[in-house]
Amino acid sequence: MTNPIAPSALAEHPWTAHEALDAEAYKALARRWAATVTVVTGRHSDRSLDGFTATAFLTVSMAPPIVLISATKTTRAGEMAQSCEAFTVNLLSDAQRSIAEQFARAGQERDAAFESFAHARDDAGAAVFHGALGAFSCTRRQLVDAGDHVLLLADVTRIWVARDESSALLYADRAFRRVGEPVG
Repeated sequence: MTNPIAPSALAEHPWTAHEALDAEAYKALARRWAATVTVVTGRHSDRSLDGFTATAFLTVSMAPPIVLISATKTTRAGEMAQSCEAFTVNLLSDAQRSIAEQFARAGQERDAAFESFAHARDDAGAAVFHGALGAFSCTRRQLVDAGDHVLLLADVTRIWVARDESSALLYADRAFRRVGEPVG
């Protein structure tokens, strides 16, 4: 067991302490978090396709299989997360930066983006991108209000795993990155 750092000893460490409500410090540390890049795709009730890039994604449970996506409420991503009953979460390969960039653009009509990138459709009609490491087809389980974000918990209905073993596209410190060599 490690000993906690006493507040008086913090001056001896290479950190600067900030209050929890310091938004700039929060964002600065969060930017250092390396995350896999996903594109969430779905169909609205009018049958139109939509999608958004998300790095705030994680697997929650294996039995039953549940995933979680976080999206800012006031963005198109947040609106889609709250309105689509079924969707896919595409785990992008490091060769798919252009897909991530296209679906990260705020307010842009994305119909053309679906025409630009090869994809198949899952049972619900959501896009599964060719070249992705794989995808989770999902249905909405629960929406959780989380401050300025909405957390979308989803039941996985089908898993698509690519036959090749490409590397994942990562995002950290405001830049796309590739997985490097293992440490150790």
